[in-house]
Amino acid sequence: MSEGTGRRPVIGIITNLEAVAHYQFPGYPRITVNEDYPRSVAASGGAPFLMAPSPDLSLLPAQLGALDGLILAGGADVDPQRYGQDPLIGCGPVDPVRDAYELEALRLAGESGLPVFAICRGMQLANVFFGGTLFQDLRYAGTTVQHSSTGNPALGVHAIDVEPGTFLAEALAEARTQDPGAAGMRRVGQPGTGTDGEAGDDGEHPASALVNSYHHQVIDRLGEGLRVCARARDGVIEALDCPGIGWI
Repeated sequence: MSEGTGRRPVIGIITNLEAVAHYQFPGYPRITVNEDYPRSVAASGGAPFLMAPSPDLSLLPAQLGALDGLILAGGADVDPQRYGQDPLIGCGPVDPVRDAYELEALRLAGESGLPVFAICRGMQLANVFFGGTLFQDLRYAGTTVQHSSTGNPALGVHAIDVEPGTFLAEALAEARTQDPGAAGMRRVGQPGTGTDGEAGDDGEHPASALVNSYHHQVIDRLGEGLRVCARARDGVIEALDCPGIGWI
């Protein structure tokens, strides 16, 4: 609940806008988002508010003004032209309308201090917003680590090491205290061992976890002012924040 008001904080979630072929009226644009986004917001005490991308950016000030926080969720690839590159083999479908909508949302959030939680595509877009670039596909990052499994979204596939002193490290420690048996909460082996066994954590990275990273694009050059919070064992950036700004 929001302090002093007794109401749930309203958290905006920007959705996909896509034509889904297997529904009635194939090709008709529909708003879609993974159900775990609004479910997680509600379970954490918030009130989820879905926002469809629009080419009319003048809607955003009123929309964001009604929010207490904003989630940039997963979705289509960020258009490589946004970071000065031509599309390469392996780059997936892009959504220029959503790119423009979310980049403007980030600009306005920065002006007002609206907290932003950027996940998957959202994190990659935030990196581009701050002047960073992306590898358009994992093949260009030079990794052979399997980052995802489509069989079970909750199944931990590879290990990440969380940097100490970051907000993510604190959140992970709190989550383990509250629900040590939850998916992804199990500690894994030391960096560089190539194992996912319960060998404990090393002194440099006291927080580690197994994750299933549903991404095929990853951060290349880090955006200005951003800080790496977690990496996969192959060096791929899996989480970041912006301590100098505080709203993302």
